[in-house]
Amino acid sequence: MKCRLNIAKRKGDGHISQILAGFIMLHEQKLIELDIHQSDEFPFVSIVEATINNDIKVLYDMADGYTFDQERVEAYAARADYYFKRSFNQELHHQYPFASRIHPLGLNYHVTVKNNILDKPLDGSILEKTKWYLKEKIGKNYHQKFYVEHFEDQPKEQTGEPRILFATRTWSEEVDDLSMEETKVIDDRRAQCIRELRNHFGPRFIGGFSQREYARKHYSDCLLDDSKTNRTHFMKLVKESDICLATMGLFGSNGWKLGEYVAASKGIVSERLRYQVPGFKSNDHYLEFTDVEECVKQTIELASNPALLLQMKRNNYNYYHAFLRPDQLILNSFATMQVI
Repeated sequence: MKCRLNIAKRKGDGHISQILAGFIMLHEQKLIELDIHQSDEFPFVSIVEATINNDIKVLYDMADGYTFDQERVEAYAARADYYFKRSFNQELHHQYPFASRIHPLGLNYHVTVKNNILDKPLDGSILEKTKWYLKEKIGKNYHQKFYVEHFEDQPKEQTGEPRILFATRTWSEEVDDLSMEETKVIDDRRAQCIRELRNHFGPRFIGGFSQREYARKHYSDCLLDDSKTNRTHFMKLVKESDICLATMGLFGSNGWKLGEYVAASKGIVSERLRYQVPGFKSNDHYLEFTDVEECVKQTIELASNPALLLQMKRNNYNYYHAFLRPDQLILNSFATMQVI
């Protein structure tokens, strides 16, 4: 099978890295022939355009919600046979002329593989590029912390009382497309969840905001130490935890951490999902909440039921290998297109 990808010319984009990683993995498995083309003219940093067997046109839209310029997207969607959308909610796109071609894709997180073109330097001096390649050879480039295998883990039985993790961030004063009133509501709710969970679980709970200026100023009692939020230590912390809490991303999107927790085979308590995820079910793969009280209640429920917790870990392990691992995500889209 021949696959050609068209992407915007830029270094790094956590949203589409998952898609490129999936295609590259399939290429390395000798299941597809792959050509990736970066273009200054391609207008979308969060969309990948694919052509399958020189015939089928496909868009993979990894945006946080429905925040795109409809007129520009429509020009590309008009020539696409399939449009796979990470943030899929039929009620929000039924009016689009290309609505019948939109399909749910699945969870998204920043994951990559060796030889992902997004991770390579586009510009810079010969010296800068040489430094990059030397660091690449010895495994010291930052993107290498996001390789597929660094997220993966087996479902483990808890030893002792379950360990609970809620690592999050503030959005206030950082997002131009949301009002301060909107972001403050989000941040206040997260802070209250942190406080209530800490009060109930004590030292079994590790949680808080990453160290941002707004968080330090307004939620000084809810901060995580920097040592816990750098990438290497954070993934170690995830793997040492039994239950991980996830909240909505921007524009109500399913956040990256949700995908990371599934990949690590964790028990999950998540804010109610606004966007459809194929095969991902409440009570099987996560317990959902809509407010602070329910957040604490659902976490207590999962923490006090070892059998439920272990089964959820196993369910998420199976889900990851059937739906979320980057190569499987792309294979599932091929199945929808009936090209395999």
